[in-house]
Amino acid sequence: MLIPLLEIRGSTMFAGRIQLRANVVVVSLAVVVLGAAVAGCDPTTGPRTAEAAEISAVEASFLEEIKINDATLPGKSAKEMVAAGHATCEHLRGGVSVLDETTAVEQTYQFDHGPLFVSAATTNLCPDFAS
Repeated sequence: MLIPLLEIRGSTMFAGRIQLRANVVVVSLAVVVLGAAVAGCDPTTGPRTAEAAEISAVEASFLEEIKINDATLPGKSAKEMVAAGHATCEHLRGGVSVLDETTAVEQTYQFDHGPLFVSAATTNLCPDFAS
């Protein structure tokens, strides 16, 4: 009778070890995912750049619109295009006409999609001006 009792205890200890290892794996995975979130990483896409971390959702919408409309500023980074969009809003709020701002954007950045750029800026970055 003593031997079967030891077998039961042995099976229980073996099952306990499996359970312990499974718990350790789950906790380790949780730590990795939370660490990635704190570090600003998306496990599906990799680490975010410092520039991407500085861009708000509204600014991301602006960038998406100018990208879709092929109105990105030649040779400029996302951060520089957002700054140009905010500058456009400030010019318009300061009294510059939409036509004059469109012309200024086209001349400054040497491209011919000024109306699309200004429209994206007013729609996304300064909707108070557009309304």
